[in-house]
Amino acid sequence: MDTPAAADWSELPADVLGLVLLNLEFPDLFRSAAVCKLWRATARDMRRLGLYSHAQTPCLLYTTAAAGPRAAVLYSLADKTTSYTVPLPDPPIAERHIVGSSHGWLVTADHRSELHLLNPATGEQLDLPPVATIEHVRPLYDDTGNLNNYKLVYYDGGGNSHRSNDDDMHTVTHPPETFREFLYLKAVISSDPSRGDDYTVMLIHHPYLQLSFARSGDKKWTWIKMGNNECEWFEDCIYHDGVFYAQTVHGAIHAIDVVSASSSFTHRLILKPTMGELGTLYIVRTTEGDILQVLRVTEEDEDSEHKEVRTTGIGVFKVDYKKQDLDEVDDIGNNALFIGTSYSICLPVKDYPHLMPNHVYFDDDYGYLVHRKHLRRDVGVYDYTNDTAIDVWNPQPWLNWPLAPVWITPSFTKTAKYS
Repeated sequence: MDTPAAADWSELPADVLGLVLLNLEFPDLFRSAAVCKLWRATARDMRRLGLYSHAQTPCLLYTTAAAGPRAAVLYSLADKTTSYTVPLPDPPIAERHIVGSSHGWLVTADHRSELHLLNPATGEQLDLPPVATIEHVRPLYDDTGNLNNYKLVYYDGGGNSHRSNDDDMHTVTHPPETFREFLYLKAVISSDPSRGDDYTVMLIHHPYLQLSFARSGDKKWTWIKMGNNECEWFEDCIYHDGVFYAQTVHGAIHAIDVVSASSSFTHRLILKPTMGELGTLYIVRTTEGDILQVLRVTEEDEDSEHKEVRTTGIGVFKVDYKKQDLDEVDDIGNNALFIGTSYSICLPVKDYPHLMPNHVYFDDDYGYLVHRKHLRRDVGVYDYTNDTAIDVWNPQPWLNWPLAPVWITPSFTKTAKYS
């Protein structure tokens, strides 16, 4: 009996091949291009036409000296054997700061402290409103009309709400090149900008870690004035079903509804403060709809030469709105959490099999890097069962400053502008 001929996969019809490639994560899609000319052309066309939109396992994005100032490196948790260098548009990515990562897009601050949305998977870039339009920011010009400095005026919606004159307020002044280090804490995007022009960016910023937002197409930032008698000091924010949930350093949660097609908003306190300032606090929504508060404790490593900061403990608590209290969570089950500068998120391992269950993946918080710019980055994975943390990569291959490593879930969907 004759042995059946081996299947020639290079002869697959283009439409069938496309269906196969659509179900691959990007490391496998990239490798498929090496099979033959047909596979390479199909994979290229899928990306060029914006047809490739498979859900991706999170990656760590960082810069290296070898990649140069205009490229970033992606290390995929779906393929821990290879990293991928991605060329990116100006301004050079190595000169930017990352203040947020949501839905496959980075929120970056350039060397003039202006904010941009950047999708590293597609190279698309969108500008956000000028920094000078933030409520508390004043641009200062020299005698020739050139921007010289920015002044940050310290007031909030509570006890310092009345300001007849900026001179009556505490102010700090910084040149545009360093202003970003003292202004921004974190930015969150409501939805993938590639999928429509109805996204909103929520920004946590100084003074006093307040909130401002900008909807797609806005020319300026809108300040969320709380109007109470004390400063809230926000630390993290998530978005779900039309509402932002912003959490303070003491665990209070505000629900903020940004009204579409206007600069108005509504907000209400839905959880009173739950804890003291024991560490950095994040807010996460599970796939079951529960809200978690995740406490991250860091300590200086006394054994390191420069007293580097390391994550030494993570606690997870479930919010009970009815009791206005927290219940400690002993096990996060078959889920993985991501916290840090990146969007705080819970991912089920059944849908992301390359992630480890009951683990917390973390990167550094941008707002706390200013005083340790060139030290080791606190990027790793925390085993919630054994209360131990390990490095993602040792020795760390990335540059520590000005762009610190950040978790991102790549999105290959293109906006209508680029399709």
